[in-house]
Amino acid sequence: MDRNDPVNEYTRARLLVNRHGKLTTDQWKDMVTEPLVTVGLLLLPGVIILGPRLGAFIWGGFAAVTLLALAALAALLIGRGRRYARAPVHFSVLHTGSSVRAFWAFWKPLTLYTAAGDTVQFGKRLTPYNRLQPNRDYLVYYLKDRDTNVLLSLAPADHPDADLWQPSEVFQERLARRSR
Repeated sequence: MDRNDPVNEYTRARLLVNRHGKLTTDQWKDMVTEPLVTVGLLLLPGVIILGPRLGAFIWGGFAAVTLLALAALAALLIGRGRRYARAPVHFSVLHTGSSVRAFWAFWKPLTLYTAAGDTVQFGKRLTPYNRLQPNRDYLVYYLKDRDTNVLLSLAPADHPDADLWQPSEVFQERLARRSR
């Protein structure tokens, strides 16, 4: 692989899995465990505050509150795991437009455009930050989450290996089955 190649080995591996309409194991784990830090930070004060107070009324109150918090985390993980295990992966050839979001503006959603000129924004991305070129087409695999699109992988459409990253024969079949 050329050092100046815009598609690194990590992205190549993701593209080869996404082209079959599936998430890589790392992508699935990232989507499932995404809210754990936030939920953990919210539950920890509750366990610390309620545990000793319930101890006066319930023997083992701290243990009971801790077990309830762990059960809530487990339910969250199982629910998200089921949701993303069968999530349909979408594919589009999207255009960057004349201006590309700066690398350091990581908090802003990535905006790409369809051939018809419609805007597609990606609020989350599970792909490494590659420097996008203006006025260039990209092969894009993504998930449609509840309120945003999640960028799974992208590569320049004019890349010499782009044919390897086009959707496979089973992609449309899997998309139709999972979209029901």
